[in-house]
Amino acid sequence: MTSSHSAPSDSHLIQPAPLRPGDRVHVVSPAGPVVPELLEEGLATLRAWELDVVVDEAVYARRPGADYLAGEDQARAAAFLNAWRDPQCRALFCSRGGFGSQRMLPLLNDLDVRAQPRHLVGFSDITALHLHLAGNLRLQTWHGPVVKSFALHRDDPQDSVEHLRALLFGEKERTWSIEGLRTLRPGRAQGRLLGGNLCVLVHQLATDFCPSLHDAILVVEDVGEVDYRIDRLFTALRHSLKGQRLAGLVLGDFSDAAGVYVDEQGTDAFLAMLAREFKCPVVAGAPVGHRSPNLTLPMGAPAELNADQGRLTLLT
Repeated sequence: MTSSHSAPSDSHLIQPAPLRPGDRVHVVSPAGPVVPELLEEGLATLRAWELDVVVDEAVYARRPGADYLAGEDQARAAAFLNAWRDPQCRALFCSRGGFGSQRMLPLLNDLDVRAQPRHLVGFSDITALHLHLAGNLRLQTWHGPVVKSFALHRDDPQDSVEHLRALLFGEKERTWSIEGLRTLRPGRAQGRLLGGNLCVLVHQLATDFCPSLHDAILVVEDVGEVDYRIDRLFTALRHSLKGQRLAGLVLGDFSDAAGVYVDEQGTDAFLAMLAREFKCPVVAGAPVGHRSPNLTLPMGAPAELNADQGRLTLLT
């Protein structure tokens, strides 16, 4: 059966133009609500970049009876679409993750990313949007810090926020690499970069909103998971129809993992044991995830993985 969310007939990757000082950007909450005070440092940073920052009131909304959501699904989707369709908008920055992006995906059917390309920035639950927009609709998006987490990276030696700014403003070389990754399964691979939060990804696999991951270089991270649940997630990915032919696998940070086997072996050793079950080159230690650093990655962009030398190369 043909997916109703297949890639456009022109399947070339859509890359929004770099930002410039004075550009208008919107801060949106497609998932959970955010406390205003937690956005202050991030908003100040965006304004220091000389951007015209629009924060819609819906960013702080809460859904009655389920206040882990930033308002009703229809309201979050409407706010997202209104921001996207603002003729002056050049980028959407997600305020935070949490949960809820998947709930509004069916309401974004008429989003025309080819006619109105915008930068989208976020991670964690925003993985649901990256998979659909970058994977299905072929719009390059940015898996990077949400506005709330800018403060977390204040003392980040790899300067995750500045890394994000340089990418958005087109100041970084088109080809750049992350070095020093740990080899778990040797080999080399090329493919488009996809992924994000492992739990969100696996829960999206069975839907039309998840693209095929065949021949993709998949980067995954997660937070607060127990060992047997991590095993379950990796096993589901490995057995899934969409995930059986990965080109390569890149493990990011798995913050606050717990459980008997994590305690006995350590998180790195436990993850390595599971990741080696994949039949593709695998590396670990990518500075991507819920802790600092959290380097921004271009979802949907061509990538090269040299697991022999512990290097992931991005082509933006």
